[in-house]
Amino acid sequence: CEEIKMTMQRHPQSLGYSKEELNRLNQAIQRLTVDVDRAESQPTLCQASQSRSTPEEEGASGSAKGKLAWLEAALKQSRQDMARQLREYQELMVVKLGLDFEIATYRKLLEGEERRLGLRRGAESLRKEKGSASSVCLPLPGVVSLLGGGAGAGSDALETSTPGCSGSLCGSPGRVKEFSCRDF
Repeated sequence: CEEIKMTMQRHPQSLGYSKEELNRLNQAIQRLTVDVDRAESQPTLCQASQSRSTPEEEGASGSAKGKLAWLEAALKQSRQDMARQLREYQELMVVKLGLDFEIATYRKLLEGEERRLGLRRGAESLRKEKGSASSVCLPLPGVVSLLGGGAGAGSDALETSTPGCSGSLCGSPGRVKEFSCRDF
């Protein structure tokens, strides 16, 4: 339960970071595209007046070409970064969907066990049957099964597979209840 919760907390932060990074890269690409368009129009102006060019103008044209090459390389790098970020985002979405499915599956399993055991709202209200000695064993987080007898024979007691365990029951946000085996 805790591992799934921690994973879900990490992934939304990563998803938010990836979205922000994608937006930032898109803005950078737009700025670079404008700069490239501007730089591409500059050599055209230089070519039109090339018959009157001087050595100084030729140096300026060379620096514009150098700047254009640099801008094109930066644009290419930004596009590669954006593609990488998009792949990472898609991978995170696949992980998120898998975790959502797993959470839904465990929630349904837990609800089925709660119905079978007569529990309402998680472990808050365990209906105790009159005259029968039963105990609840929690071998895995969120999985509840009824055992008859055991160490609690003759009294209604909860047992766990790990002595003195504590943790929380899984469920929807309104159903999470902290427990300690000694509390029961």
